[in-house]
Amino acid sequence: MNNQQEHYDVRKRSHLSPEEKFQIFVEASMAKAKENGGISEVLRRWGIHSSDLTRIRKAVEESANSNFKAKKSRKPKVDYEQYQEIKAEKERLEHTIIEQAAELALLKKKDRLA
Repeated sequence: MNNQQEHYDVRKRSHLSPEEKFQIFVEASMAKAKENGGISEVLRRWGIHSSDLTRIRKAVEESANSNFKAKKSRKPKVDYEQYQEIKAEKERLEHTIIEQAAELALLKKKDRLA
C-alpha cells in the first residue's frame, strides 16, 4: 500500500512554473546538503530527470549572476523623450523667472521714483 501511495504522490511530467522550478532547486540543494541520496527522491516526486535538474540549476545560477552583475544606479531611469520634455519645461520656467525678476526690478524702481 505504501508503494501505491508513493505512486500517487509522484507528479506527472508537465510544464513547470518558475516558482516550481525554484522549489525543485531548493529541495534538491537541501537533499544534496544532507548527502543521503535524497536528490533522486526529489526528482521522482516532481517527475523530472536529472538533466532537467541540471538545466534548472544552470538557469538559477545564470539568473543570480546576471542579477548581481546588473549595475544599480541611484538615479531614476528616464527615457530620452521624457528627458527632452523635462528639459524644455525647465527652460520655460527659467525664462519665466527671468521675466518676473525683470518686472519686479522695474516695479521696485518705479516705486522708488514715485
